[in-house]
Amino acid sequence: MNIKELLGKRIREYRIHKKMTQYQLAEKIGIDGKHLSSIELGKNMPNPQIIVKLSEVFGVEVKDLFEFYHLQKGSDLKEYILEQIKTLDESQLEMVCKYIRSFVL
Repeated sequence: MNIKELLGKRIREYRIHKKMTQYQLAEKIGIDGKHLSSIELGKNMPNPQIIVKLSEVFGVEVKDLFEFYHLQKGSDLKEYILEQIKTLDESQLEMVCKYIRSFVL
């Protein structure tokens, strides 16, 4: 899944949690319902102003809209984690190893 698809799923997840229809949310953030639909489907990326409005309507920080690890497939998560591990220095790597041991073992 690409970032547009993941962000779209996250927006939909928040919208449903707030018990809002696409039409209601679109109206609150000042866009057309069809545009919101295409965002939720991962076809369009919302511009920064829309992202800020979404965070305000949902009552979350902008960064929360981009926390979608739980929406990714296991193989995508594994790839992401391995890429992040490659960027760590030795002390960071030791810390990650301690965390993994405490959760897995």
